[in-house]
Amino acid sequence: MAMGYSSDAILVIEENPDLRYLVPASGSSLWTDTMVIPKTAPNVEAAYQWINYVYQPENAAQLVDRLRFATPIQPAIKQLSEELQNDTNLFPTDAVLANCEGIAPVDEVAEVYDRYWTQITSA
Repeated sequence: MAMGYSSDAILVIEENPDLRYLVPASGSSLWTDTMVIPKTAPNVEAAYQWINYVYQPENAAQLVDRLRFATPIQPAIKQLSEELQNDTNLFPTDAVLANCEGIAPVDEVAEVYDRYWTQITSA
């Protein structure tokens, strides 16, 4: 057993179908990728163009297909193969998501979290 991100697990499973990716019945953490433009960015307009490009459904669908990262862009999901659309490792069911939660800041115990996170990811 090992902790893994869904996108990494999906690619490994494609290489070795004897492996499985599971979310514990008790749930897991949710993650979100975000794009931001630093206030010191030298070319803000190019950054906006990139974000707009990535969010176009046909481009978002290609990224899902290539990287196995989920997308919230519904028109992109409709462009995916039926196999990817129905891949619950990529798009977990509502029942699985109901037991998951976002990670909130834990300032007062951040050092403890950092220590355990390092232990888990270094195994």
